[in-house]
Amino acid sequence: MQSSEQEEDLRLLRESARTLFDRAGGSGRSRKLRDAGGEFDPDMVRELGEAGVFGVAVPEEQGGLGMGLAAGGVIAEEVGRVIAPEPVVATIGLGLGLLRRLCPEHPKLEQLIGGEASLAVAWQERGPGGASADATCRYADGKLTGGKAWVVGAGGTQDFLVVAEADGGPVLVLAEASADGLVTTRRAQADGSSLGELSFSGTPAAELACGAAVQRALSEAVADATALAAAELVGLSQRAFEITLDYIKTREQFDKPIGSFQVIQHRAVDLNVMCEVAQAAVREVLMRMDGETDASIRARLASRAKARAVTAARKVTRDAIQLHGAVGYTDEFDIGLYLNRALVLSAWLGDDAYHRRIWFDAREEEGAAQ
Repeated sequence: MQSSEQEEDLRLLRESARTLFDRAGGSGRSRKLRDAGGEFDPDMVRELGEAGVFGVAVPEEQGGLGMGLAAGGVIAEEVGRVIAPEPVVATIGLGLGLLRRLCPEHPKLEQLIGGEASLAVAWQERGPGGASADATCRYADGKLTGGKAWVVGAGGTQDFLVVAEADGGPVLVLAEASADGLVTTRRAQADGSSLGELSFSGTPAAELACGAAVQRALSEAVADATALAAAELVGLSQRAFEITLDYIKTREQFDKPIGSFQVIQHRAVDLNVMCEVAQAAVREVLMRMDGETDASIRARLASRAKARAVTAARKVTRDAIQLHGAVGYTDEFDIGLYLNRALVLSAWLGDDAYHRRIWFDAREEEGAAQ
């Protein structure tokens, strides 16, 4: 349970974050950047850093605010509400998650917290079943060879944190986006963002950490990012529902607002319940993860949150399109932006089926061990 003081801190953080994003242009900013072909706004990244957004989950002794993952969830929800294109969740969960665990003294940590630098984490590769965390990308003699896939924020980053394989085991290295021998290919997604595919051919990189600690930190950072992605989906779902609720109150058919018809009211209630249940589940998970040190339990909790949030986001945004009618399918109405973002974010780090399988497999293993 959170204390009343912690609850008040999170409430104030939520208000500040919402004001910041609304002042920047809300969901309309995402549309403008998409139409202009931009990945994200570097000026907005700096503003978020100056406001302390990126450092909410970083311990105070490392230059952050020390408010925990629950505070990161507050930020992620507000990111989802305005479908902000900046890789906030990837930065808090993956980038800062790795740096603060493996190299807290590195200057990149402070720069990333302050929004003075951008960093994309390259940890996945293509495998027989699709995505794979097993590294075949090699690091030897200060250079990288091989490739990485599905890199968030690759199109606008200054540097890459790369998890590779060396003779001594896993290694975390830092490579400049402009380094020789590095080719970045952007793959467009439904919401206008892109994922990067990286190809290394003798690309110079600096080693930051090596050994089993790298794999351990990566697993923990991925769990953090998964739970934060769930929070972003919760914020997205809630805002999509609010937009739809406003629409059915004003859209008239047969000389009445369509929201006055009982069948529409019942659907709206169902969507509201789904949003509230997902929100409660995800917030509980984030709070529990803050107090949990067992990595396997934290990963399982993150899977529970993502599965619940994905199911809700898909249902809410699809029903929202239907309740808007034909105009919901047009690009001019914002509700379509929320559906596209939900589709992209639902797939990132695993969809609901993937995470339910993880959850139930873990429960079966627990039962067998008892």
